[in-house]
Amino acid sequence: MHIKGFSLSMPGTPNRYPASVVSTPGTQVSSSGAVTPDEKIAIPDGDYFGAKWMEEQKEKERRERKEKERREKEKRRKRKKAEVDITRHVAAILQRQEFILKLARAMMMFGGPSHRLVAQIQSTARVLELELSCMYLPDVMWISFEDNATGTSNIKFIRQGSALDLGKLGEAHGLYWDVIHDVISVSSASAALDALMRKKPLYSFGQLIFLGGTCSASICSVSFSGSFIDCLVSFPLGALLVAIQLLSVRNELYGNVFEITVATLLSFVSAALASSRHFCYSAVASSSVVLILPGFIVLCGSLELSSRSLVAGAVRLCYALMYSLFLGFGLAIGAELYQTIIGRGIFGETNYTCNQSHDPEGPWWQRTPSLWWAFLTVPSYSLFLSLRFGAVLRCKELLLLVAISCIGWVTNHFVGTKFPNQSDISAAVGAFAVGFVSNLYGRFFEGNAFVVMITSILFQLPSGLGNGGLFNFVSDQTSGSSSSYLSGFNTALQLISTSIGLTVGLGISLVVVHPIQSRKRAGGVFSL
Repeated sequence: MHIKGFSLSMPGTPNRYPASVVSTPGTQVSSSGAVTPDEKIAIPDGDYFGAKWMEEQKEKERRERKEKERREKEKRRKRKKAEVDITRHVAAILQRQEFILKLARAMMMFGGPSHRLVAQIQSTARVLELELSCMYLPDVMWISFEDNATGTSNIKFIRQGSALDLGKLGEAHGLYWDVIHDVISVSSASAALDALMRKKPLYSFGQLIFLGGTCSASICSVSFSGSFIDCLVSFPLGALLVAIQLLSVRNELYGNVFEITVATLLSFVSAALASSRHFCYSAVASSSVVLILPGFIVLCGSLELSSRSLVAGAVRLCYALMYSLFLGFGLAIGAELYQTIIGRGIFGETNYTCNQSHDPEGPWWQRTPSLWWAFLTVPSYSLFLSLRFGAVLRCKELLLLVAISCIGWVTNHFVGTKFPNQSDISAAVGAFAVGFVSNLYGRFFEGNAFVVMITSILFQLPSGLGNGGLFNFVSDQTSGSSSSYLSGFNTALQLISTSIGLTVGLGISLVVVHPIQSRKRAGGVFSL
């Protein structure tokens, strides 16, 4: 039964018109129950198989696909960022390790204080957050970079000869100081160290020869009792020494016998000049070889032993002993050669005060100079020796360097008059005065204590040749004494006693100026 707008079915009768089909005014249903083509069927929104539902499904799939692509893209981006971060981290570690290696090489190349080199490297590593351990031997350093995460280590071996260069050493220490105080970056400091190590020497070949001659002429009178003409003849001999020294670097084979051959030559020329009875043999020969004396080697060995670097200190001291014997043997060969050619002995060979060749009643240029000449010769030697070792001429520290050197010489000289023939006591007091002033300058004025004190320390080392020194060995060797090498060892021990006094004085001065222990300050102290 069908009523317009309603459909009623008896129980058991199939429902020919689903509930979803609703007849509205304007629609027609045939008598057979089929929907004619002109009938309009309204499909509500809830139809499971409707077109709108299909569109929603497609839209949902598109959104899911886009979300999946977005997640995959984000994963790839994060993975790439992690790889970049790891690469940057590894690159930063390698860059910091490279700076450590360059700093160690620069300090060794320019003659930095070897007994403080390990502390400087370790303090720099702490600032750069690197785990390392290092060991120093003369001209050799091992550095082991450790990785606690993987339990591995990377060992680097550095071999570098050293030559004192005050100008470049000051610049290298400035870069080291800026890095440990986070003033400049590691990359900038590495580039600056590369440029510094490739930098040409400050002074030319001719200028270095002139400075070598002036050093020998300046120290002749104040340390070896030479007269004015002794100082004059010492100038060309000192210049010849420096010229041969610079040329010997180009020939490795000759460099092994440089000290013996040049000592032989200078001793022969000094003996020939002494035969005129106007020149003092010991004064001329001593001042001409003063730039190759092993005093600084002995001092470094003593400082290393005092800082518990037993292997490096023992090696340096043993080398200094043999070096002294080589030098004395060369001087003895030159004197013996002259005696063999001339057929008579050397005039004033054992006259270490030069009173035989100097005439107190003679002309002024042949007399032993007055002590007042020290006001000229001491600053002159300090200045020329500093320039010989690469100090910058137009530098604010050069005047201070000369002044501290004069303080050390005055202290050493007047203490030596109270304690005659005790070079270790006079050297200790002189070194304390020098170290005290230099370390005060380094602490309170942010200066370089090592640079301003090294000339003064080198000035006091030739006192190891006082009272004959190597010329006792020369005299015994030319006379055919069987104990000649014993006197040579005595000379080396005399140098060692002077160096021990310098070590004690420098150590006490450092403790007085830096009484409170600090790991940061221990790394930053750049002093003897």
